[in-house]
Amino acid sequence: MEYTIKSAKIKVSMISPLPLEIIFNTLAAVVFLIYWGAAFIILYHLTRFGIGVQPKKFAAIFLFGSVVLSCAAIILFMNIDINSLIPQ
Repeated sequence: MEYTIKSAKIKVSMISPLPLEIIFNTLAAVVFLIYWGAAFIILYHLTRFGIGVQPKKFAAIFLFGSVVLSCAAIILFMNIDINSLIPQ
């Protein structure tokens, strides 16, 4: 299929890497949701059932580490070229 705009031809391919990107992004989102679900469960139990201040300090340190790890993973995920994963 070709489109002509002011004497410029644009070829549109019917086969697109979009489904691979959607699958890859969905898989990454599911992994992040599972990770943050587990992090929430740990944080909740440390703060709710911990006696004294020490478990709450551990929960705060764990939350900070989780946020840093997630930010690093998101930044690295944005730098991935999905097309290089497909053998050509």
